[in-house]
Amino acid sequence: MTRAFFLERLVIQPVQRIVPTYKKRYAGGISWISIESFCGTNGVSVIDQIMRGVCEQMIHNKKQLTQLLAMVLLLNAATNVSAENSKEEDFSFDKIVVTAQRMETKELDTPASTTVITAQELKDTGAINVFDALDHTIGVNSFSYGTGGGEYGAMLSRVMIRGLDKGTLVLVNGAPVNLMNYNTMRVIPVEAVERVEIVKGSNAVLYGAEAMGGVVNIITKKATGDNSGSISSTYGNYYKDNSLLVNGKDFMFFYKKEFSAEVDEHSRIFTKDSTTGAKTDKINLGKGNNESMFLNLNLSDELSLNYSYSNAESTYNRWSGKTATQPYSLSKSIYYDKRSNVNLVYDNKEAAFKSVLAYNSINLKGGGAATTDYDMYSINFDNQKTWWLRDGKDSLIAGLTLQREHNGRNYSSANFDRDSYALYGSYSREMSDKFTVTLGLREHIVKANEYDASQNIMLPQLQTLYKINDNTSWYTNIGKSFEMPATSSPFTKNVSTAIKLKPQEGWTYETGLKRINGNEAFKVALFAMNIDNKFAWVKENTVIPGGDKNLSVQINRDKFRNKGIEMEYSKKLNESWQYNLGASFSDPESKTGTGDWAQDAAKLQLSTGVTYTEKKLLTNLDFFYAGKREFAYYTMNGSTASAANYDHRLGNRIDLDATVRYKATDSDVITLSGYNLLDRDNPVSNTEYWSTPLNYRLTYTHNF
Repeated sequence: MTRAFFLERLVIQPVQRIVPTYKKRYAGGISWISIESFCGTNGVSVIDQIMRGVCEQMIHNKKQLTQLLAMVLLLNAATNVSAENSKEEDFSFDKIVVTAQRMETKELDTPASTTVITAQELKDTGAINVFDALDHTIGVNSFSYGTGGGEYGAMLSRVMIRGLDKGTLVLVNGAPVNLMNYNTMRVIPVEAVERVEIVKGSNAVLYGAEAMGGVVNIITKKATGDNSGSISSTYGNYYKDNSLLVNGKDFMFFYKKEFSAEVDEHSRIFTKDSTTGAKTDKINLGKGNNESMFLNLNLSDELSLNYSYSNAESTYNRWSGKTATQPYSLSKSIYYDKRSNVNLVYDNKEAAFKSVLAYNSINLKGGGAATTDYDMYSINFDNQKTWWLRDGKDSLIAGLTLQREHNGRNYSSANFDRDSYALYGSYSREMSDKFTVTLGLREHIVKANEYDASQNIMLPQLQTLYKINDNTSWYTNIGKSFEMPATSSPFTKNVSTAIKLKPQEGWTYETGLKRINGNEAFKVALFAMNIDNKFAWVKENTVIPGGDKNLSVQINRDKFRNKGIEMEYSKKLNESWQYNLGASFSDPESKTGTGDWAQDAAKLQLSTGVTYTEKKLLTNLDFFYAGKREFAYYTMNGSTASAANYDHRLGNRIDLDATVRYKATDSDVITLSGYNLLDRDNPVSNTEYWSTPLNYRLTYTHNF
């Protein structure tokens, strides 16, 4: 079935039934917006024209924008909006978590470090996407090519829990979406997210490979059961979009078309010595666009289907010259990126049985080099059953997972499939009214193929939870985890058949205290990680005689280790004010090719946020700091850095964002968000790509 079919049956027809009153309301003003004009296929949408004019009058330059945001944030307490209070979600810091133990538990009763970000919190903080929300989470590091996890072809962004690259597993409704060991999240629009659960520490027993540093589970929205929807339009200095949301009794459909503007000088310009003969590069991001859609179908009380799709086109410009003073030559690359995610979920709560069949794919083309073309997919089939024992005091979860990963390339004979199977179990026993012990075990089998040796790995886990009182708990979490080499590792048969890569594997030890009391929550965690056979990318000529000096291949290097402390505090002062504080101090490092230990990620993270609501007005200010960062990948003259020639560290990252939302009527909402308000060149990767300069987004949403 084509997207035109979905639009006709699932969007246009329901909208025509839902919106007659909407059409009457505006009969004397603007005409009803067609799907074609709204989505931008037949010109500029009416809403876009209106919002553009509003923006041009309100936002004259960056200085005025900063002043506007600062004024609203500082003076909103005095604002008096004579209207009824808007409907809010029930408030609780002790949120439900389903990821940590594959069953619903309160955060206070979960023996792991957890963070839950709700859809309301995503909206209140003005999160651009899921990556952006994770990027400001304590204990989470990131690597990206632009704000919000910008990606260009095979230049994929990823988040890293506790500093371990390629060690974070991302799930969508419990099914893994990682491909090539990258946890890219572009396929899920933030508007389709119900909540995001972050579980730090080893989770390999319940979820398998790649859950070494932790797990991120993106749980999508479901149909609301009533006929409703919204249209929305956003206009900003670097971004604009149009979107449509439609809810029916048994379905939800969301569509969005995004446009991004050119960003000049997107990375550091390295000063070259003319004697090096190397080029100096200036990176510029050209215009791009992305089309995304999400569909939820409730096929029965137990069976649901979720489908996500994105189709992006991005431009990446590189100016090169022998020295920084010579004229540049332009190299322009255009990337085409199609992604899809489908999961069929059967959840029988009465029988305590759940089954998820998931398909995830990425198709990448362009960039001017065949090596950037990928055609990858994974199929995952997971089944779990829960038994309640001893009058509900104890629980036993057992399950079976089958998975196939496919990596295909047009330019290489290194195409292959990887098949794996796993049996897992987790038994929680209540030793007393206050003390619970959980034992977990996973048998994970990976079949041999042309490039991988077979693996049979046993993964144990021990967790304890002691309830000090009704509001305080102390937990421990010890587990072994592993990760297979990336399916993209066999670039050539020369290396891949000569060197059989081993999985990286190791142990994580964690203990923590949680205190959640009504409108206040405090969480602290101490952890240590020790990982063997850490993956690294090196040039082929360093691995085999006569190898290509320009071709990167994956090898096992040596070790990764990290130890640290994470603290989070949240407080709801009253019906209007709420704030949060966070800090992380850690020491992530790995062994280099020379056997020396080198820092891998930022040692210090600080965050704070404050939200104020008064009747129809909401304002939020969000601050994030990453300091004591690692050495940059390149030296100041543009050569690859090593222990012998490190000459500078990454600059501190300081993000200040703000959001102001005003509910003009029961149906109309206006939101103004500002990002990077300090207008800093914040490095978002060790190769010193920068975040987008000071930028704003003004959004109008009409609900019907």
